[in-house]
Amino acid sequence: MPTDVRAAVAHRGANEFAIERLRLRDPLASDVIVEVAASAFCYSDWIALKGDTGLPELDIYPVVLGHSAVGRVVEAGSTARHRVGQRVLVTATPECGSCFWCLSGRIDQCEGLFVAPPVIGVLDDGREVRAPGSSATYAEATVIRDIQVFPVDSELPDAWLAMFGCGVISGMGAVVNVARVEAGSSVVVVGCGQVGLWMIQAAKILGAEQIIAVEPLAARRDVAGRVGATHVIDPSGAEPEALLEAVRSLTGGRGADFGFDAGGSTEAVQQAFALTRLGGVVTLTSYVTRDTTVDFPLFDLALRGRDVRSSQSGRLDMRRDMAQFLPMLESGLVDVDAMIGGIRPLAQVGEAVAASRDRAEVTPILTA
Repeated sequence: MPTDVRAAVAHRGANEFAIERLRLRDPLASDVIVEVAASAFCYSDWIALKGDTGLPELDIYPVVLGHSAVGRVVEAGSTARHRVGQRVLVTATPECGSCFWCLSGRIDQCEGLFVAPPVIGVLDDGREVRAPGSSATYAEATVIRDIQVFPVDSELPDAWLAMFGCGVISGMGAVVNVARVEAGSSVVVVGCGQVGLWMIQAAKILGAEQIIAVEPLAARRDVAGRVGATHVIDPSGAEPEALLEAVRSLTGGRGADFGFDAGGSTEAVQQAFALTRLGGVVTLTSYVTRDTTVDFPLFDLALRGRDVRSSQSGRLDMRRDMAQFLPMLESGLVDVDAMIGGIRPLAQVGEAVAASRDRAEVTPILTA
């Protein structure tokens, strides 16, 4: 059982991680220790590293970030529901199975989500290290609640499975579970990072006729076309009316039936709303800080029929989503290789940060 592990530690005010030795605490009764095989680096963790999220729990430093990984259980608490040796997926969204939200079918809002970050261990100088999101997967091993760990029976490689707990469920779940895109429909996706590109792939599988990608970076527009977008639009410098006209020209003059925001900005949220037709479904995934607000025209929102839906982790139910999305990865229905950036050892986390920050790679992967 690992006690001392290497971890990518974020300190207050730092813009880069430090690889340090971390002594994991002993697991509580319902905890497990997971030896991390691979973890997906998410752009949201670059935001968190800068300290710009406005989430109170991120004021508690030092911290270990990371929330989507694959690994193996190496120790289990006395009441933990997983056994030593199981290959598992890790995600930041828990499933306690007993709170109001879980029992109501809204696992994405489990009361165990957004709790005060737990202490996972101590550094050599005795300082406690906490885990925002309660996951801490940018480490060789992590101690974690069993309600965030899910056994996986798959031959897929670690780098592929590392993306499941973030990009796959957030992007594909937004399309399949939240918006419920229909065959023959039109879709617009604003922002083609890892979440937006998984959205495009899911929309293609569900039979959308037009899939319009709105993305300022040429390289990501190219990837969008590779994975299923039927049309790509560069919004750079475009006036809102011109952008709207470009989408309407592809959708019978109406706008898209389904609009998705995956741009990580208030502008992307507003664009997704504006580019969706009257009576259409708008699905939002972005946040900037907890206090960020966004303006919609009240007339359009209240009287013109757009159905606006939120999508925290694609309204996941991990067991359901593993059953429906893993076969898509295993069968080749989706282009997984297009989604993976560089695969680097944990010691090269700085390169992964740069690749994510500069939008040079879709999903950098860290391995232990």
